Amino acid sequence: MTAVPHPSPHSPHSPLPLLAALLALAALAALLAWQTSAGLDHIDRMMAERSRTLYRMVATEVRNVARYGAARLERLDEVLAEIAAGGDVGATVLQKDDGSIRLAHGDLPDPLPDVPRNGRDYVLDEPFLLIAGPVRIDTQGCGSCATCTTETYGCGGPGGGIAGDYEVLLSLDASPYLVLRRTVWMQAAAGALLLLGLACGLILYRRQTLRTAAMRQALAVADERSRSFERLGRVAAGLAHEIKNPVGSLRGFAQLLAEDAAPGSKQAEYAGLMVAELDGITRRVDRLRDVARPSPPDLRAARPSETIRRVAALLEPDLAARSLKLHLDLPPDPGPEAMLDAERFRDAVVNLVINAIEASPHGAQVTVKLYTRSPGDRLVLEVSDQGPGIAPDDRDRVLRPFFSTKPGGLGLGLAVAQQAFEDHGGSLEIDAAPGGGALLRAVWTRRAGRGA
Repeated sequence: MTAVPHPSPHSPHSPLPLLAALLALAALAALLAWQTSAGLDHIDRMMAERSRTLYRMVATEVRNVARYGAARLERLDEVLAEIAAGGDVGATVLQKDDGSIRLAHGDLPDPLPDVPRNGRDYVLDEPFLLIAGPVRIDTQGCGSCATCTTETYGCGGPGGGIAGDYEVLLSLDASPYLVLRRTVWMQAAAGALLLLGLACGLILYRRQTLRTAAMRQALAVADERSRSFERLGRVAAGLAHEIKNPVGSLRGFAQLLAEDAAPGSKQAEYAGLMVAELDGITRRVDRLRDVARPSPPDLRAARPSETIRRVAALLEPDLAARSLKLHLDLPPDPGPEAMLDAERFRDAVVNLVINAIEASPHGAQVTVKLYTRSPGDRLVLEVSDQGPGIAPDDRDRVLRPFFSTKPGGLGLGLAVAQQAFEDHGGSLEIDAAPGGGALLRAVWTRRAGRGA
């Protein structure tokens, strides 16, 4: 059994470099996501801290003014107005629980969203940061001693009666934080686009690397095939030199025997068969040279179905010797017409069918199928057997000259067939037959009228 070589880690077909690059991109993507999340979380903490700090400052100022101010209510209103007019505070609202006192300065969103009243949690209602919380006002002087007067502490009139429970609502300018948030998201989007570009570039580079490797492999196969055909040409030249002269002499003797024999006699028949077989040997030697140094095909209008039937009749003795059945699945007569080099096409069909016969066990079936494929107006010839099949690792190699999986095989039949179909603008490929065995599929262009 031939060992299948595994790609090395540095081979273009190895998935390890691609996997390492993808892991690196995944790590960068995770880092980008973490940085984005951390940045947004930091901005949220900044908004929360700023909101709570201003709330505590305003609440403290409210309590102090109400506690010590002479004209408490008026002074409290002035302080709230000063807070709303400066810094990043956009509006201040002070409201008693029963709604009896309400001081408001600045702009609030309309409608006002539901804001937690705990002095800790904020609501972002762009472009506002809203925070609300309770504040307790305890006044001094009013009723605290017998000698204190209302004029001293302002317990009466507009400044009196402000002690109690209140709610403070602040509206802050969220624009700086929104800018920071947009900056973080823009950086995240730029990083994501960069990673996407790197991933696309990596995929394109991988595809180009595989395409280059496949091209190099194809060139190597073509170079090996060229060297094989060169060796085949030398073999054919040697055969032509060593065989053609003796064959020519034998042909001459056979013609003399045919002329001396009585017309219609067995001797005349045998002499004619000898001449025909010797001519066939000469043609095959010349064909070997043509395969090694191919000449342009002589394409003429013909019907492939007729050639296939003649080949089937020619190979009946080979089929009978192995007790094989030949099933022809051909279009109805006269079949499609195509431009063919009749001799090369016949040799290709013979080689494909003989390959199937030699691979089939006794009593099996060989199937020859011809059909048209659309679009493209192409013809497809399939020859399948019920033998052991051809291993996937050997399917490319059996099409090369001098490679054979059969004991004693020369390894020229499929190479000759492949060359013939390439001469017709097509190709030959090997697959597994549905019922087991090998399936050889030739596809080529008709280049002729559509026929019947």
